[in-house]
Amino acid sequence: MLLNLHLLRAVAALSVVYFHTTSEAGLNLPINVGGHGVDVFFVISGFIVAHISERSPDRFLVRRVIRIVPFYWTATVALFSLAALGPHILRSTQPDVQQLVCSLFFVPRETSYAGVVPTLVLGWSLNYEMYFYLLFALALAISRRRAPLVCCLAIVATALSIDLSRATHPSIRFYARPIVFEFVFGVCVFFLLTVAERHAGWFAQRSRVRWALGSAALASVLFIGLEESNGGFGLPRFLVAGLPASSLVLTAVVLERVYGVYTKSNIVFTIGESSFILYLIHPYVIYGLLRTTISNRGALSRPATTALVIALLVISTVTAVAIHMWLEKPVLLALRRRLLPVYRRDGRSAGSRSPANQLETSTMVTSR
Repeated sequence: MLLNLHLLRAVAALSVVYFHTTSEAGLNLPINVGGHGVDVFFVISGFIVAHISERSPDRFLVRRVIRIVPFYWTATVALFSLAALGPHILRSTQPDVQQLVCSLFFVPRETSYAGVVPTLVLGWSLNYEMYFYLLFALALAISRRRAPLVCCLAIVATALSIDLSRATHPSIRFYARPIVFEFVFGVCVFFLLTVAERHAGWFAQRSRVRWALGSAALASVLFIGLEESNGGFGLPRFLVAGLPASSLVLTAVVLERVYGVYTKSNIVFTIGESSFILYLIHPYVIYGLLRTTISNRGALSRPATTALVIALLVISTVTAVAIHMWLEKPVLLALRRRLLPVYRRDGRSAGSRSPANQLETSTMVTSR
């Protein structure tokens, strides 16, 4: 099982919620960090996809599409409809049909009103996720055994080729952004875990290593927050955020698989399973509430501001969990039973905590 990844997904999603809550568009607070939770999601995606390819690569792309598309398409169409029926409600979303089509098919497209983001703003990260999935599916077709290596080489080669060609079109430049290398980092984490598991006996005899790993995980979290609050120290994001995120994921999975240290909280597990929805919908929950409740009430005291931040985090999370439990989960189960033979044979639910279903639901992203 990979229960610690549910903890990381929950923390990453909530950190992004905090980031948008305290941003200039939200409460405009001085401490505004958490946006680099996305980097954690990307590393987790790289790790999990490599994990899947090692154990159950059959119908890989179908599984990924089932996991990502249903809710994303539903939310995107709903937002487009809202923009068409009440254009005054949304600020940065317009009823742009061409943008809608590009969004539904994960094609990055630049607009004058929103930049290179899809109709559902945070879907920009899903454009990268689907790009990664497509490359990995092609890599599996070339060589199942070496698919992770082939995919990583393809990501690096594509980014370098775009840079060397000096392409300027935003839809092409999108795939040359260094953040794509975080998927490669995640794949590397998987292979490092494999090495650690082969030497589990050596680790088991050295309890100090367990404490060192816990300290490294805490240091990774603190460093991500520090570099984000300092603008990355002027260094590329994929290095100053991606490497600590990789360290965090590595320590989490090694602690679980080698030392048996993992979260046992059902609440954490549920939030982790709902993190995909939480990540996508929270800006609309937060900004919708802020614009309709406190936009004209003046400055708030520090205790009131703290209480408001906590309330917005809780409301966003509860909303996401409700949507996951009562909408997404039944839909995923139905689609898997219809499209994946293994689900038709054994009847496992989408919420089962079996290892197979842990793999099925552990990306974002989204990570998921």
